[in-house]
Amino acid sequence: MSNINEKVMQALGTVIEPELNSDIVSLNMVRDLSVSDGAAEFTIVLTTPACPLKDVFVERCNDALIGKVDGIERIRINWDAQVPTDRRIHGRLDVPMNSIVAIGSGKGGVGKSTVATNLAVCLADAGAKVGLIDADILNPNIPQMFGLGS
Repeated sequence: MSNINEKVMQALGTVIEPELNSDIVSLNMVRDLSVSDGAAEFTIVLTTPACPLKDVFVERCNDALIGKVDGIERIRINWDAQVPTDRRIHGRLDVPMNSIVAIGSGKGGVGKSTVATNLAVCLADAGAKVGLIDADILNPNIPQMFGLGS
């Protein structure tokens, strides 16, 4: 690692992850660092693609690097997520998924489809890859909720 890369990593070591209360370098969240033409480019690996703290990381990384590390005038952060995997899924399903969320109730008309639809849309808007299955054999509502007809 070059001298400037070491200085950048040292400066990023002052950036604290607010929920885990430790620095992003110690947490191994910083990957693929490269520095050229006054720009530091690196990847921050989050615990979820829907992380609401991206703006906080951008601000804190800018504060740690710009004007503090000689030769760094701008930064570019790429985002990745290392989602914890439920081991019960793998080996049983031949699909690349890490989490399953089930919405259920023994009573009809309590809003299961509404909750599932809103949750799917919010997760997708936040950057997660989402699949939604309506397992109601007699009266599936999800196609109607998305305006797809029956």
